[in-house]
Amino acid sequence: MSDVLERIQARLVGLYGIEGSPLVTPFLCDAQQVVAAGAEVGRGELLLVADDPDGVSVGLYVAPEAVDALRDDADVLERFDAYCLAAEGVSHFVYLSYRQGRSESVSELELELQAEVDKYATALLEGNGVGAIRARSRSIRERLYTGVELVDEEGTEAGDRYRRAIQIASRYAASLERRHVDRGAVGDLVAELRRFYRLSMREKLNACDDA
Repeated sequence: MSDVLERIQARLVGLYGIEGSPLVTPFLCDAQQVVAAGAEVGRGELLLVADDPDGVSVGLYVAPEAVDALRDDADVLERFDAYCLAAEGVSHFVYLSYRQGRSESVSELELELQAEVDKYATALLEGNGVGAIRARSRSIRERLYTGVELVDEEGTEAGDRYRRAIQIASRYAASLERRHVDRGAVGDLVAELRRFYRLSMREKLNACDDA
């Protein structure tokens, strides 16, 4: 399991130019640990966070079947659902670690928003060449943000948070496609993604509104 998740982590760390990100492997947990923590294994991906005497204790669970589906050499789009599940968990872990390293707090909405952007960006940039990236952007956006079935119902705190994150990320990804991807400006795209990653939540929302 760890090799697949480490590759996703390396992709995120490389994309955003992050230094000192702790390796995800020592923080992985299994289904029994998730149940013991009172969480739901059926969600498929969970970042467990708890206060402890030394600060914060973190554990990441990703369903083994999702990881197994990523062990072959198929393109991300051919195993998209499994990739999104694994990438979301690793995204949460990397972003929480990044913010903790800067002694900054992070909200659940911000974790979800950044994960939605991360899934779009990493799946998009796996393509080889500007033409491939341009061709796959719309497909990725539609699969990520259109007609998504969520575990948490609308009107619940978690359900509304996920839906808001998807709505904001969808608008931002569309603007990235229009302003950078369609022009073949991959360097500009990566530069903006790196700037966005380092913004506060309020600044992220403003960036999405202005895009």
